[in-house]
Amino acid sequence: MTTTRFPRITLWRIIVAVIFAAGLYATYARFALGFKLATNLTDPQPWGLWVGLGTLCGVGLSAGGFAIAAAVYLLGFERYRPVLRTAVLVSFLGYMSVIVGMMYELGLPWRIWHPIVMWNRHSVLFEVSWCVMLYTTVLALEFSPSLIEKIPWAGFREFYLHWHHKLLIALVLAGTLLSSMHQSFLGALYLITKGKLDPLWYSPYLTTEFYLSAIPAGLAVTIMALYLCVRSLNVRLDLSVLSDVSRVIAPLLALWGLFRAVDLITHDATPYLFMWREETLSFWVEIGLFVLVPVVLLSRDKVRNNPQYLYWTCALVVMGFMANRLNVSITGLQASSGVYYVPKWTEFAATLAVLTAAVMAFRYAVIYLDILPKNPPRQRWMVANTAAEA
Repeated sequence: MTTTRFPRITLWRIIVAVIFAAGLYATYARFALGFKLATNLTDPQPWGLWVGLGTLCGVGLSAGGFAIAAAVYLLGFERYRPVLRTAVLVSFLGYMSVIVGMMYELGLPWRIWHPIVMWNRHSVLFEVSWCVMLYTTVLALEFSPSLIEKIPWAGFREFYLHWHHKLLIALVLAGTLLSSMHQSFLGALYLITKGKLDPLWYSPYLTTEFYLSAIPAGLAVTIMALYLCVRSLNVRLDLSVLSDVSRVIAPLLALWGLFRAVDLITHDATPYLFMWREETLSFWVEIGLFVLVPVVLLSRDKVRNNPQYLYWTCALVVMGFMANRLNVSITGLQASSGVYYVPKWTEFAATLAVLTAAVMAFRYAVIYLDILPKNPPRQRWMVANTAAEA
């Protein structure tokens, strides 16, 4: 007699269930009850959490895929090849999250195909929508071998992998171009806010600032994902690779900080740096988290060579990057709009549900696909303890 085994109820599974339940209600509220009941957005403040966190942060934090792919296939840095599939997977799931988040923002998801046939070459959003669609397709093709390798039909598998290998460099080139364009175009969305966006964030060079900030943030997310894989998902990885990747982050952050400083001076925004107001505090929190503290920490061998210290330093980079994007999309516009926007709980619920789904998809992909090499089961506790002690 066989007995049915039900999944064990754990605290984390309860938390995930609650997140998805809240997300389902938020989805119902958004599409069935209407925009007003589902959000705290208004005409003076039409873009809020879904744009700032879901789109601007989601796209920027997905930049690690094109950066690592370009380093391996275009620049020949074979040292990074072991983490390539992880970086591409993080980027692919990040862009899928952005697409789902855009459905909440648009409110009419069945019209998402309109930019394909209704061209408006004068619209930055038209450029953004095309870059999202094309780059997501490129990421899907770059990641596809991980799925095709599991197909039992040897003939089809060999045929696909053969042609994929031949076209891979073209895919990486297209992905690098599209991602670079997309990161910049997101900054261009806010060029129309001149006179409305606070001087601490408005700049005619927002396109450059968005691009320069996305690469270190995307690499930081990749390092965090890799560390968690080693810590919790029984994978084998030379952790010195994380240190190598982190060496690139500090100079990129310093470059972004220098560019921001020169830009503020050039556009006479320095008087706003020391005014007693919420925007100034938000600016210095952003600079502290995204530039000052990470650059100091990442310049130390003790931090770069310790996976746990490096993980938390990268977490600071990610928080600083998110602060920057939220400051541009929300904080910097509140004074001119005359509205103090606080997202409704359903906005948080929908966003959190999408992010949780992406994290779960990442977890199962690492477990069941050949993303990273696995350790024998008996070594799992040894790897976890080593990572914790490091």
